[in-house]
Amino acid sequence: MPGLSPSTQPRKDEPRDQRGLPFLGNFRRQRRYSDRYIDLSKDTQFSDAWVLLALLLLGFGLIVSNRFFTSAGILLLTLAGSGWLWSALSLYGLHYRRHFAEVRAFQGEEIRLTLEVQNQKFLPLTWMTVQDIFPTELPIRETTIAFNAATNQGELRTFWMPNAFQRLSRHFTIQCTARGFHKYGPAQVETGDGFGFFNRGARFLDEQFLIVYPRIYSVAEMELPAKNPFGNLRAHGHLHEDPLRTVGVRAWDSSDSPRRIHWKATARHQELLSRVYEPSKEQQIQLFLNVATLERHWFGTIPELQERAISVAASLAAVAAAQRLPVGLIANGTLPGSDQPLRLLPGRNPQQLTRILELLAAVTPFASDPIEHLLRKEAPRLGWGATVVVVSAIAHEALLVTLLELAEAGRPVVLVTLAEKAPTQFLKGVTVYHLPHLIDDLILPELVDGRERQQSKREEARFQRPRVSQRAEEIHR
Repeated sequence: MPGLSPSTQPRKDEPRDQRGLPFLGNFRRQRRYSDRYIDLSKDTQFSDAWVLLALLLLGFGLIVSNRFFTSAGILLLTLAGSGWLWSALSLYGLHYRRHFAEVRAFQGEEIRLTLEVQNQKFLPLTWMTVQDIFPTELPIRETTIAFNAATNQGELRTFWMPNAFQRLSRHFTIQCTARGFHKYGPAQVETGDGFGFFNRGARFLDEQFLIVYPRIYSVAEMELPAKNPFGNLRAHGHLHEDPLRTVGVRAWDSSDSPRRIHWKATARHQELLSRVYEPSKEQQIQLFLNVATLERHWFGTIPELQERAISVAASLAAVAAAQRLPVGLIANGTLPGSDQPLRLLPGRNPQQLTRILELLAAVTPFASDPIEHLLRKEAPRLGWGATVVVVSAIAHEALLVTLLELAEAGRPVVLVTLAEKAPTQFLKGVTVYHLPHLIDDLILPELVDGRERQQSKREEARFQRPRVSQRAEEIHR
């Protein structure tokens, strides 16, 4: 027959009445391969054939007046009907919840998790499986989280047998070993009747997040001076003007910068007027975090080294908050789903430290921009009394040149680095804290490090003197 594939064409040696029943031919072909088999692709072995068998037994029993066949048919119909009704009502009044003892924790702490199943109906459930999405980065002490290669997610599978109007709960201990915003859920629940004929599935869309802050080092662990870790404070009573806060206008003076001119007031009064800035003597701390661990951030990243740098930034924010100093955070890393760098200006909000820790918990390992570009862009927007504190795992040449330029402009600059060697020989006017002891236990990849060094040496060979040396000599002159 044209238009049909060979597998769908009727066999010529079959009787004509059999060619009109395609399912009968499929059944006979299946019998050739296996007389008895179990369909593993189905969650239940119940099919319409059971109903057909029950009707045949019932009809045959009524015709021949045989109680055995009649009772067997009625029993099969009763089991099928009650099983279907049981399965249809199994999801009503069923609740699945997660309870975290805390939704925020520091790296290294443990959180108690309670899973709860509640069956609010008269009908019991003889079986119920829950497949909940759990992060693989946070292990559970009592059990193992299975990794699903198809979805690239972790799954926690549990089995329950809730009775009528019963609430069951199980307790687990989450080990907070990795920083981040960790998502739990959604959960896939499957249950059915007690005979195993029918099953029902549902998805609980509730999602919860567990925030794990980075590790916090003490001042003693970082080996910083306990009195003035951010450099010498300005003398008491010394006032400087904050260009971000305008309190009035005055007549223009020939020594005023063009940026100081208040153009709207000048146009209104038809004379040149300059801004009057608010005087301030408060020290502000603006942290700049470099999430890149290689000079060319597109080469990749070293996760362990990056985590130490993030922990140092969090520790410095905690130190500033303890000293009641306004502190902010700017980083060239981004939040998940965003391509913009993190930016939080200094403030005295009681929740300022919490906001900084949450940003550091969620920051991604990929740099959106070189840190030196970010410094040149953001430094002019800061208050004039703000101390620029740069936290970087590396201290490459472009960064050092930028810090020298900021120090030359009169900015208080502090560099906290985990680099292999302390870059102090050319950084005049920059306070440098070298913390190599925080990464002594790390085994850094020598191949990547060697490639970076070779590339840097080739570029330095193109110049007679390093740019940092030239810039330091220009500043000295």
